[in-house]
Amino acid sequence: MREFYQLLSYEFLKQKSSFIRPLAFLSPVLAGGLTYLHLLFRYDYLKGLEANRALSSWTLLTIQHHFLWMLLLPLTVTVLASVIFYIEYSSNNWKNILSLPVSRIKVYLTKWSGVYISSIFTVCLNSVLMLIIGYLLGFPEPVDWKLLLQYTAYQLVAAFSLVSFQSFVSSVIKNPNVSLAIGFVGVSSCLFFAQSQKLARLIPYAHMVLTLPDPTIDNAGLLRYGIAFGVIFLAIGVFSFKKKEIY
Repeated sequence: MREFYQLLSYEFLKQKSSFIRPLAFLSPVLAGGLTYLHLLFRYDYLKGLEANRALSSWTLLTIQHHFLWMLLLPLTVTVLASVIFYIEYSSNNWKNILSLPVSRIKVYLTKWSGVYISSIFTVCLNSVLMLIIGYLLGFPEPVDWKLLLQYTAYQLVAAFSLVSFQSFVSSVIKNPNVSLAIGFVGVSSCLFFAQSQKLARLIPYAHMVLTLPDPTIDNAGLLRYGIAFGVIFLAIGVFSFKKKEIY
């Protein structure tokens, strides 16, 4: 366990020289800023629509923000995974890392943890910014903590499955442009996948669409399949990395 923490500390040290941290910070800031401006000018109009009159301000905020965030978050996860694994390819450092007296399993889990921890930071910062948006807009209702905590938890589950899948892809493909292209195609197609209940459960990119707490959305399916696929792709990634030849 001590070796794992040492590797993880080394991993975060290497990230200081990349744009991983700015990306994890700026993604929710960009989404939050756009949502704030959107509601600042259109809140009264949106609240006056027949379909929205029964919604609380916090529910309206979550729905409006989700339209943007369900695309931006998986894009962020895709880039994070590609960059974190490509750091070793670009510096030709895989041989040095694998020559250390540590197992490949720990090396892979360190990389995976680096991606997921950065994603957790992004998700949590997004939730904090949603709170700030509500206060800045002066919502009349008290904070809907249940809604925000559910939304945050669902995002962490969806990120778990996508991080595991995208980390696997980034570990087996040396060219980051290919792994990024796979991620971008997956994200751009997530709304199409989400139209089918079966596809939405089976495609990690579509899991982000299911993170909105709503009776019409299969949140229970997200929890089951998101966790299951996260574990499966994490195991596949570990097995593949153990067998992978590093040149």
